Amino acid sequence: MSIELKKVFLNNYHKDKNAKFVAFAGYLMPINYDEGIIKEHLHVRSSVGVFDVSHMGQILILISDSNILNLEKYIPLNLKTLKVNKSYYSFILNNEGGVTDDIIISKITYDSKQYFFIVYNSSRKEVDEKIFITNLSDYILLKDNSLIAIQGPFSNEIVNFLPEVNNLNFMNSLVINYQNHFIIVSRSGYTGEDGFEISVPNLIVLNFIKQIMKNQKAKLCGLGSRDSLRLEAGLCLYGNELDDSITPIEANLNWAINKNRLNDKNLNGNKILLDQFFNGTKKFKIAIKCLSKSILRNDMKLFDKENNVIGRITSGAFSPIIKSSIGIGYIDKKLKENQKIYTLIRNNIEELEIVKLPFVLHNYKKGH
Repeated sequence: MSIELKKVFLNNYHKDKNAKFVAFAGYLMPINYDEGIIKEHLHVRSSVGVFDVSHMGQILILISDSNILNLEKYIPLNLKTLKVNKSYYSFILNNEGGVTDDIIISKITYDSKQYFFIVYNSSRKEVDEKIFITNLSDYILLKDNSLIAIQGPFSNEIVNFLPEVNNLNFMNSLVINYQNHFIIVSRSGYTGEDGFEISVPNLIVLNFIKQIMKNQKAKLCGLGSRDSLRLEAGLCLYGNELDDSITPIEANLNWAINKNRLNDKNLNGNKILLDQFFNGTKKFKIAIKCLSKSILRNDMKLFDKENNVIGRITSGAFSPIIKSSIGIGYIDKKLKENQKIYTLIRNNIEELEIVKLPFVLHNYKKGH
């Protein structure tokens, strides 16, 4: 029995624009448009791409002592000290310190009240929302809002009809009254480029995206280029680099944890995270580049020179910018300097180069 896929609110708009659709996390989503994934990828790096990412979950949580206490069991930030109009990358943690989901959380003033605004992954909606509904009060699930991502060096020009966003820096957020509706703007994204993610009520989102697409630099892009762009930028994908069995510390994401919270027994998995923080991990994330023209793919095994399996590739693809195949993976032992690593591609042992993340430098708009 096939499961009926959900559709984003702008599904017919994408259909009219000749989108090619795929099933993703329970949704029918555009993977690319007429020109294909590589041209979309290169356009984002050089100009600006527009992504409909309305499959993502969105929630407003009223800021109160009880909501903060209950959220801090799962989120390793000091929620009391978050700054208004700032966005933070973080996690929802399980009892073992594994990542139930990775999230963006912002503190905003919405309709004269202060809220946490959380964007979470579509593949984890059911799990996340069960946590929210069970533990929190005074929240609004934004099921009637779309989420539009505008990414690339000319992103600011594309949204010049929203002059309020000009002064936003990377990971700043703002609530704007646009056409008598509240829209939530965050200067962030998932490509390594400057850009914005904008939560827009469905009542006005068709007019909103048409306004954006009036600029000839804007090109509609799908999930295919979104994935290759985030891989070049060295960003984790839930279900690949992150899951319930991987902690943020194993994923080299220590910077996204408030270190004072590690001593808080209220935080899920705090003992495990403390031990890993001070004593190291048994799993190590690495970035790799293929030395031949072969393509790295998810779930390929990684070998040492003695042909022992030491890990696997979690994300692999061709990089249109580097013009080589790149990947991220995990290995179960630290490699010595200059130690070689290999994978098997079409029955051939291929040598890989271990490199540093990101593969392509980030181009965010930073403040002074």
